[in-house]
Amino acid sequence: MITSLLLLALAAAGQTADPLAPAREGKTQCVVPNAEKKTCLGTTRYKISGASYESTTQLFLAPTPLITMEVRTKGAIKDGQLCETISLADFQGGTVLVNGAPADEATATAVKSQMVAAISPLDGKAACTTIKPAEGGLLTNELTIDGAVRADLSQKFIWVGDKDGYKLGN
Repeated sequence: MITSLLLLALAAAGQTADPLAPAREGKTQCVVPNAEKKTCLGTTRYKISGASYESTTQLFLAPTPLITMEVRTKGAIKDGQLCETISLADFQGGTVLVNGAPADEATATAVKSQMVAAISPLDGKAACTTIKPAEGGLLTNELTIDGAVRADLSQKFIWVGDKDGYKLGN
């Protein structure tokens, strides 16, 4: 699940001249979608300014109680890819929620500690995502870390609109 969280935080938009074209239309990236349940293991919204972006990713961590985490990152669109430098500070500064409300300090600290432990080997590394078509109308994120493809971090996603009814879950 930690690789899911990393990829969600670095998720990209599309392998087109403008990989964020769907985001510019108000769509949200839904990673590891379950079309039957209309759920996503994570969602990412983008705020775009020129060739730069800010992303807000919500991560599904546990169903009962519902534990989620929100992580904000910044990056740049380069050669049709979304690129960022992985930063532990982004995860340390994330917001942990339990049933939609801010988690108590002990829960937030425990969740963030697990995230930081999983992400720390990647701290400071360059990460870029390219989007490739996948079966069934899905797209696949292809993540590179310092220029090396990480197939173990590839995940499927779809673009969804607010009216599509998708939410965090498994």
